[in-house]
Amino acid sequence: MPQPSGHPVPRHAVPLIGLAVCAVGLATTLPLPLYGLYAARGGYGAGALALAFACYAATLIVTAPLLGPLPDRIGRRPCVLLGVALAALSTLALSLAPGLPALALARVAQGLGMGCVTGAAAAWAAELAGGAAEGSRRAARVIAAATIGSFGVGGMLTLAAVIAWPAMEPPVTFAAHLAFAALVLAAVARLPETLAPGQGGQGGGWLRRPAFPRGTLPATLAILPGWGTTGTILTSVQAAMTAQGMPLAGPLAGCTMMLVGVAAQRALAGIAPQRAVRIGLGILVPGAALTLWSAGAGRIWPLVGGAVVVGIGVYGFIYLGGLAAVAEAARPEERARAVAGYFVVAHLGFSAVPLIVGLAVDRFGASAALAGMWGAVALTAAALALAIRPVSARSG
Repeated sequence: MPQPSGHPVPRHAVPLIGLAVCAVGLATTLPLPLYGLYAARGGYGAGALALAFACYAATLIVTAPLLGPLPDRIGRRPCVLLGVALAALSTLALSLAPGLPALALARVAQGLGMGCVTGAAAAWAAELAGGAAEGSRRAARVIAAATIGSFGVGGMLTLAAVIAWPAMEPPVTFAAHLAFAALVLAAVARLPETLAPGQGGQGGGWLRRPAFPRGTLPATLAILPGWGTTGTILTSVQAAMTAQGMPLAGPLAGCTMMLVGVAAQRALAGIAPQRAVRIGLGILVPGAALTLWSAGAGRIWPLVGGAVVVGIGVYGFIYLGGLAAVAEAARPEERARAVAGYFVVAHLGFSAVPLIVGLAVDRFGASAALAGMWGAVALTAAALALAIRPVSARSG
């Protein structure tokens, strides 16, 4: 286990790394309430909005084999600093040129930033905490709370700012995020590195391919309709509600979905992985039906209620259960690659599904496209629920 080289470890080191993760997570969700506005202002359809939105997940998928081992090659601190800087760049781009082209650029920067910071922050925090079991658990709790908290509240903060100061553009949350990121960069840059000189580059090359443990494919594939539905709510549903004269309804549903979903993660972590995925698929189908019907019909409160159900089913059950199933089934030496493989599939659902739905909305109209989306989700969820079987953990 690498240890800090030549410098004492400040007591606030782990919380500071958590703040760095929070800065990156906030960048990805702060613009959520403005997606529909960006598309409508430029005359773009749901397909173009979904394409810009998908740049985040596509960037993570393409760069995952390189960014995964990067902290072991160049060090933890450079990766975390680069991730925060890229997050700030994404907010700056949207502040200077609010619109769909800037959103696409920002989503690429956010994807790169998240890819840089995720593994590096977890390893760095654990090492600065001492590397023992208790220190590692403390670091994991801080990183998880920073990730969940930033994803859950980022969009809500901007939504509140837009409601309070509708004429202010960009919203005050963008300037606040830039100031927060600058402070975090200055503080984190003073923390000691834990990768000793010459240690980087040992144990593997510059690329690390994802892995898929035997028997976990159905539980892994369940995240496709799950994250595909949440991505559609954040894109085509927003565009549909904006087109019906309710530009804040879609953001309200999307932000509530994420906030309730990440809260559900904390409450539902003890359920057996395969059972959790099956339960989540069962919850997803009616939740998606209510949400997608409400978007087509222009009903605000059923839309929000359906989004809450989707958030619980996807984030509380499918995501946690699938990730745990993969981690438990993988051999210790392939666990990191197995988790990477799970996220490749997850981000494929988060990008490809909303893009297909967005193009269908432009071609066939929101009601028909969203109804077709629900049919595909229902059939896929039923097939996967039947295919999921318990998988025994594999030993090294």
